[in-house]
Amino acid sequence: MDKLNKTSTLLSGLNKFDSVIILLLSVLPVSIAYLFFPDFMGDDTFIHVGFIKGLIETGRFTFTGTETYGTTSPLWVILNAPLSLLTKNPELSIRILSGIFSVTTILLMSYVLKIMKINFSLRIFLILSLALNPFFIKWSISGMEASAVMSSSIICLVLLLQKKYEPSNILGFVMGLSFLLRPEFLGVFAVSLVFFLAVKKKLSFILSFALQFLVVITSWFIYAWTHFGTIIPNTFRAKAKDNFLSVDVDKLIRNIKVLLAGNIPEFLSAAIVVVMILFFKRKLNLKNPFQKILNLFNQQEYILLTLWISGFYFFYILKNVTILSRYSLMFVPIIIFLTAILLNNLKTIFNQLQYNLVTSFYLTSILLINNFITFNTIVPSSNNFVSGFQKTFIEISEIIKNDSTIQRKTVALTDVGIVGTYSTAKVFDLAGLVDKERFNYKSYHDYVIAKKPIYLVLREEADKSEVIPENISHKILYKKKVPGFGINTPEPRTVTLYELFW
Repeated sequence: MDKLNKTSTLLSGLNKFDSVIILLLSVLPVSIAYLFFPDFMGDDTFIHVGFIKGLIETGRFTFTGTETYGTTSPLWVILNAPLSLLTKNPELSIRILSGIFSVTTILLMSYVLKIMKINFSLRIFLILSLALNPFFIKWSISGMEASAVMSSSIICLVLLLQKKYEPSNILGFVMGLSFLLRPEFLGVFAVSLVFFLAVKKKLSFILSFALQFLVVITSWFIYAWTHFGTIIPNTFRAKAKDNFLSVDVDKLIRNIKVLLAGNIPEFLSAAIVVVMILFFKRKLNLKNPFQKILNLFNQQEYILLTLWISGFYFFYILKNVTILSRYSLMFVPIIIFLTAILLNNLKTIFNQLQYNLVTSFYLTSILLINNFITFNTIVPSSNNFVSGFQKTFIEISEIIKNDSTIQRKTVALTDVGIVGTYSTAKVFDLAGLVDKERFNYKSYHDYVIAKKPIYLVLREEADKSEVIPENISHKILYKKKVPGFGINTPEPRTVTLYELFW
């Protein structure tokens, strides 16, 4: 892998035609998202927007005036603040930045495949698989940090593949910054550290790697403890709870689906290689083709990459947390890279006809399966979310904002992003994502009594008698059955806005 030690720009070594193809592919996911669901932004994007506005206005991580550790991606908020100052439009700037990182992710993927000497036609197939990945397209301009995490994941991959196990390697520093984008990088760091110790890498490298990472995250932890009184994000406490080693079958099945759906062409191609080896085994020149394949992945770096992926899913399954598609995107480029290693070496196992069969199958599955998922599931569900969830909560926000009879407006609800951004009301988070005080109360009922919100927004699954005190009169200001309510739950739900009279 000495070739990795040579510096190279993202498009160097390519003729103009090849460079144009790569550039066109780099804007493909952004273009599809913009053309087919241009207004899609998850509610969590609006939470980011709320924190960006708070950071600009107060210089601190505040959401509707409350300083809180309500984001697991503080670096994403920090990166967006300067651009938001320039555009005067945080909603626009956060989508622009996620789009820029989406383009960067494709270019970085191309760079990795190029320095690994993957032939150009196969490289195009692999990049196309990433560019047409349904989950990648969905989040490419959503304003979420997913594309930035993918870029940082590929940078970690490059630094690892360089095999430069010296103190000057900045892998630990990059992982530290990546942790401030997605907390899963804490697990990536831990697995890497144990692995480096196990394979006896240079002690100077290991110490430097650990120190770089710890300096970055300790700096943030000091800030978090000083300002929030904790180093654990509210979102982790709200979603993860204390269910370690308590596996839920439905969540387990969904998490496996997310893993497979994120890289269907890659998993199918690996499967067809296995089937073809079994079918053509006697006609192959190699006595043990499976051993040949295993030898391809016997390098320490490839083993570590596999541990990154398996560790991520193993932890979340044991923690009984639902893996969202944007979480798993950080490993999609890694799986594509491992597929590149497999496909690029198949000529040592198969003849030209057999090799062409595998690569043709790979391209076909990319074009058919990825596009089917995108246009059959991603596009309609994203547009339903916009016309349903986003529109409904913007309408609720407008009702609260335009109520001139109340000066100090407060609202309690679980979906805080849009309402917190647009209503001008102080938010009391029933889920606790942006309010750690929620964890001091056993139930919605106790929390509502303590906070005494003027407005209350409830989904249909929440029994109002268990939330609104019996002696408190109330009236319904807005009620609507919302189609496409959740990103992961397309079933319609009824949402009701109450005004409470304390």
